[in-house]
Amino acid sequence: MSDIVSDLLRLSEDPNADPRTRRRQTMERLVQTLLAMADAEMRSEDPQHRHSIIGLTTIIRSMTGRIAEADDATFSAIVREGAMLIRSLQRRQANAARFTVH
Repeated sequence: MSDIVSDLLRLSEDPNADPRTRRRQTMERLVQTLLAMADAEMRSEDPQHRHSIIGLTTIIRSMTGRIAEADDATFSAIVREGAMLIRSLQRRQANAARFTVH
């Protein structure tokens, strides 16, 4: 999971960016990652799963500003939860790929 957290927490290209801006960028990367994973679920036999990912992504996107302003512990917990969700989705996709006939 640390690789995902590292990817999400990669610092902004702009060294002068304030912490709030970096946090917004982190949340934007989380949203982009989840949307990419939802796109990968297009061929899934469970359309509800894809819908759930998109629903969660919409919530995160709408709360990005508030999440960026959260205290350090809350922000870190949200990023950890996001990373665990991404890892879980990656495992699910890997397991599904094993049973997919090409």
